[in-house]
Amino acid sequence: MQGNDYELTETHVSIYHGYTNFVKWGTISIIALLILMAIFLL
Repeated sequence: MQGNDYELTETHVSIYHGYTNFVKWGTISIIALLILMAIFLL
């Protein structure tokens, strides 16, 4: 039955946590890079 994958809930949760963690640290690193560029280039 399509959509009946409740046994894979832990996998989905771990993928979701990994993705949100990746986005969080990616955003933080881009902001830090922009701040460093502003310091060194101005």
